[in-house]
Amino acid sequence: MKRHSGWSLLVSLLVVLSLVGFAAAQQPKPGGTLRVAYESDVSGLDPHVSPGIQAWHVVGNLFNSLLTIDAELNYVPDLAESWDVLEDGKVYVFHLRKGVKFHDGSDFDAEVVRWNYQRIMDPAEKAFDAPYYSMVETVEVLDAHTVTFTLKHPSMTLLPVMAANRAGFLQISPASYTRWGKEEIRRHPVGTGPFKLGRWDQNHLIVLEKNPHYFKPGLPYLDRVELRVMKDGITRVTALRAGEVDFANAVPRESVERLDKDPHIRVLRGRETQRVTTVFNLRNPIFTDVRVRRALGGYGIDRQAIVKTALLGLGQPSWSFVPHGAKDHLDFGEDYPYDPEKARALLKQAGYDEKNPLRYSIMAHAAEAALPNIATILKTQYAKLGVEMTVEVIDRPIYLRRLTRDRDWEQGLIFTSAALDAYSISRALDTRVGNNTLNHQDKHVDALIDRMKEAATEEAFRQAGHDIQRYMVEHMMIADIASVPFLQAVRPQVQGYEHLHGFKIQFETTWLDKP
Repeated sequence: MKRHSGWSLLVSLLVVLSLVGFAAAQQPKPGGTLRVAYESDVSGLDPHVSPGIQAWHVVGNLFNSLLTIDAELNYVPDLAESWDVLEDGKVYVFHLRKGVKFHDGSDFDAEVVRWNYQRIMDPAEKAFDAPYYSMVETVEVLDAHTVTFTLKHPSMTLLPVMAANRAGFLQISPASYTRWGKEEIRRHPVGTGPFKLGRWDQNHLIVLEKNPHYFKPGLPYLDRVELRVMKDGITRVTALRAGEVDFANAVPRESVERLDKDPHIRVLRGRETQRVTTVFNLRNPIFTDVRVRRALGGYGIDRQAIVKTALLGLGQPSWSFVPHGAKDHLDFGEDYPYDPEKARALLKQAGYDEKNPLRYSIMAHAAEAALPNIATILKTQYAKLGVEMTVEVIDRPIYLRRLTRDRDWEQGLIFTSAALDAYSISRALDTRVGNNTLNHQDKHVDALIDRMKEAATEEAFRQAGHDIQRYMVEHMMIADIASVPFLQAVRPQVQGYEHLHGFKIQFETTWLDKP
């Protein structure tokens, strides 16, 4: 039996204090309003169905999961004080905190956990995380503060999904769902979190107010958080430098050098958990030939040049779909060095040469400023291979529609959210559920995903993650270009904030050092 206790939460909090660098002699000061330059509004604040990374980052302040992660990607208690792993990973018993209240005054208990699980698995709800809980056989309430998840087979995937997939296994109030209903709950989020929604002026302002009854003693320190919507990155940086805001989210990389020189600003980088990746539409006849994919995704890309120019050195060249800062990343640089001559030879073997050049288009959007630049660089690099590529830069909503619904693209550029490990990305690769972004029909990929699901030990899970990375790179089904960090910046008065590498943005331990 493995036992995980609340002691690790205390240890992680102590580590946080040293990581974020505020002096041990200082006591956190309660009160004040944290002003945040935020990059986008959200379409809703329902943690189970509201789309978009910006929504995920907001709801992490309104809701709690049974467990969460710390800055070192360890699993630490949240609404569960501890948990037991039994029967070689088939049974998980969670021991819940007592006396926890939702913002509406209703009680959090084991029945609430079961209700939230059932809601996620209800097909009518269309919850994003439902596929990740498909291995759960039953959820049983043992008593008011003990709940058991019994899986169909031993698996190491339940804890990472609960802790860090999207925002985690966030618990909403069943009473609030009954009151507001399926459609309106997104406007009336009721959780157990350190903050509750105070105001939401669309495309302008989201205000989070302190939860005075938060179950973690003394937290949060702040009275409120104002998320001021500033869609332009330069506008966010300008507001930060002028002191109009205390905190800037999603800092554009072209501003980092200037911010680093500003004595009143501290840039937060963290692990390189996000990815710039290029994908081939594998139902297009051009890309069914692995020689073409190896030429274009492997030997034909000068990743170092892209990192230096388009990403301004803020990242690392990468080949695996698991980024450098995630768990169990493998490096394949020696397998696919930049070699234009080898790429050209592969294309010639596939039937493409000066007399019959390969012609097609690559699709990108400008919501991430680096993507159009990377597309242009790829066009130049591919021209050295005799490839004539057209660059399409389109609005992000149209881009997403074509990528996931129309599926009429040939090659695409993607800037991803943070990834914890190979399994957390598998939803985009599985032919049976999720997006199958690549439009492939390779059942061996599904089998490798199942191996991760069915791994009964940490070592077996790690090995399965390594094997799917090797397979995807060997067949060049998806070509990562670089791993990049999630960039934020703060003024000196912001203390106690824990940078969670783009997985979550949480302000429960943040305080303002103001006179």
